[in-house]
Amino acid sequence: MSSIKNIKYKDNCLDKTIKQILNIHDSNITFSKDAVSKEKVHDRMATVFTGRLSYPSPRCECCGYDSVIHHGYKDSWIQLLPYQEVSTYLHLYKQRFYCKQCHHTFSAKTYYVAENCYLSQALKFAIAVDLKKKISMKDIAQRYLVSAKTVERVLDSFFEEPRLKPNYLPKHLLIDEFKGTKDCQGAMCFILSDADTGKIFDILEDRRSFKLIAYFMRFTYHARKNVSHVVMDMNAGYDSVTKFVFPNARISIDRFHVIQQLNRAFNKQRIKTMNHLKKSDPQAMKKYRKLKKYWRTILKKNRKINYSSLKQYPLFQRKYLTESEVLDYLLSIDERLRTSYDVYQNLLDAFDTKDYKDFYERIDHLPTMLDPTFKKAILYLNKHKQAIINALKYPYSNGKLEGKNNLIKVIKRVAFGFRTFHHLRMRILIQQNLCDII
Repeated sequence: MSSIKNIKYKDNCLDKTIKQILNIHDSNITFSKDAVSKEKVHDRMATVFTGRLSYPSPRCECCGYDSVIHHGYKDSWIQLLPYQEVSTYLHLYKQRFYCKQCHHTFSAKTYYVAENCYLSQALKFAIAVDLKKKISMKDIAQRYLVSAKTVERVLDSFFEEPRLKPNYLPKHLLIDEFKGTKDCQGAMCFILSDADTGKIFDILEDRRSFKLIAYFMRFTYHARKNVSHVVMDMNAGYDSVTKFVFPNARISIDRFHVIQQLNRAFNKQRIKTMNHLKKSDPQAMKKYRKLKKYWRTILKKNRKINYSSLKQYPLFQRKYLTESEVLDYLLSIDERLRTSYDVYQNLLDAFDTKDYKDFYERIDHLPTMLDPTFKKAILYLNKHKQAIINALKYPYSNGKLEGKNNLIKVIKRVAFGFRTFHHLRMRILIQQNLCDII
């Protein structure tokens, strides 16, 4: 290990080479001929570059007088980017200064490392860049041979949270929720994004109505009045909040959730039909197994059913049948199931063609012999009639936001969960390039 006596004399050739390797552009840092060595640091072999930081005496930081003299050196171990999985350090001797006027002492400074810090700026920047990737903070820590807490500190100090302007809200908003962290006040977190750009606008840790009202009331009345369209799911709380804070906004139910409501209602009818079959009867059990195994066929949209190609079906004595023949058999098991199927398919067709008049005409004239549970689920769509009509009239949907929710699930899964909502929120915003590096 080089001492301060050995490094006072600069080796021009080696100094230039080391600075090129370490990407150092500070002329006040110099290296001698014995600058490179292999040493044990924290019980691990490391490559060590020993250098000196010195420059002429500046004015005093404390009093401003020009009465400062050199006052020895302070050595510091600065961790650099690892090379070939080996730790790399810069053992830097920093010039100390003493003010004869106010007796204040201070050290020389360089851009290469922050004051009172033992990580190089290059190392912290590399960690910050990796925080934009779908990789856990522990994996980043292992990659750069630092602790997970160090990565967290870089996350907190290197990125600036986006500042929302109280006089601006997107004209078309998409809102949804996702499962948050244990320290969240509510069970679910709230996310909103711009329908036109698809960018996340903000993420809140609580979706309860009074919290959302308090959040949106921070924006000016003009900004809230400018919101003309809001897309959401069938959460009743969102509907009341939207009407309260956005006086001019049209509300649309995401089209996926309408299809999901129809799909679940008919699937429950299929399960109910299965459960009514006598399990003691062998013939009834055959029907039960067929309804259970070929659930995809009975839930599939009618226009996607195959009427021509043959396929072998194990539960039909391994016969070669078309998909339409299997469907006809399944619907023949129960008359109520067939009636429910016809209603289900007619509503899907009307919804896919965006014919909202036909859609609600069919809901208003449902067959009398429909199962009460299935009928109740269909009539529930009347509760959101205008919002569903808007969904069919306007092109906005929560598709872009559902993609963001999928990304959030990936980030959480890769990290094996997050302890704090703050770090989860920051990772999402960083990954979406919504946070600037300070």
